[in-house]
Amino acid sequence: MNKFRILGVIAIIAIIANFFGGLDENWRDFKKGFEDGHNSAMEIYEPGRHIIPHHATSVKLNVEPLPETTVDSLSNNRVDWTLPYTVTEIETYAKPSAWYILVIGLAIPGLFFFLIGFYSLIRLLISISRRKVFTPANVLRLRWFAYTSASLKILTAIGEWLTGSAAMNQISIPGYKIISYVGYSPDWVAIILPILFAEIFAIGVKMKEEQDLTI
Repeated sequence: MNKFRILGVIAIIAIIANFFGGLDENWRDFKKGFEDGHNSAMEIYEPGRHIIPHHATSVKLNVEPLPETTVDSLSNNRVDWTLPYTVTEIETYAKPSAWYILVIGLAIPGLFFFLIGFYSLIRLLISISRRKVFTPANVLRLRWFAYTSASLKILTAIGEWLTGSAAMNQISIPGYKIISYVGYSPDWVAIILPILFAEIFAIGVKMKEEQDLTI
């Protein structure tokens, strides 16, 4: 019994630590996605700059100069030097694919389910504070949180990949080669571990129930 309790508590602590450890990063990714979606709903005009089409999505790309590209220079006024420089990253806009729009459509209910998962996490903590750890209800709560959190992260990664792939096919820069896109790269360990711990916790609850029946 004590082993089961320790196992369950460790699993729960690991999931909570993983969640709050990545909360800031997830918020920044969600905020960026929301701003991109907001910008996609209207035409953007900035004085002295281009008009950005209403359906465009911002994207960052890694680039490198071609061998025949002339290296530009800049002035270091502090020491009066003229130094060469190259561009390695750009930020621009691309037309999102139909698949990207589909993923965004799935992310909206996904966010709603994640909020349910977060609420389940709170209920789980309340249950633990009342010394009710190994219960079927807590298994359900833990699974809600683990799976909805993982789903939202995966949808975010897919959306970023679709945007980057579309941009690499659409954009060309004279004198430069596009290497890759700069996007959200999910921590797969952080995605898998909460699910793994949730299933371990579920096994612990089942073993406890079987042990209680044999007593």
